[in-house]
Amino acid sequence: MTVFEPTPQARAAAARAAVLASIARRRTLLTSARTGRALHVIADLLDIVALSFYEEEPTGPDGIPDDARLALAEAEAEATSTPGTGFPPEFGQYVTHALDRRPLKTTAPVGFLGCDLADEDTRLTAALDALHGHLASAATEEVAQALLEGVFALHDKRADLAQLARG
Repeated sequence: MTVFEPTPQARAAAARAAVLASIARRRTLLTSARTGRALHVIADLLDIVALSFYEEEPTGPDGIPDDARLALAEAEAEATSTPGTGFPPEFGQYVTHALDRRPLKTTAPVGFLGCDLADEDTRLTAALDALHGHLASAATEEVAQALLEGVFALHDKRADLAQLARG
């Protein structure tokens, strides 16, 4: 009988999912009831993702266990349907980046009508791209996890700008 042992990359992905779950839980304290509920759902799903990386063997060549893949997809769907969470639609890339090292993508800017909002979004996007570069070249996983805090603070600010644009 063989015992499953997660790879260092799977452990890193699990740790990143746990960091994002913590961010989601902290945000519930400062938001509306509807958005807070969505953030709790996202956090709970990210807990499933983290546990899956520790407890399940991956089923495909990408290194992602089935339960983690499903929970991550559900968490992204919840974020997409509730933009006030500050979690971008494809935030799962920050978890899977520990496995595949694919370039991190920044979501396209909202079509801002006001010049000030567009300028601010441009600045936030540039800062986000810079943090993506630092995350991709992080010397340790602890540094990568700390960078995720900054990345998601910027995503939250971009979500606030989008909310302002919607009125």
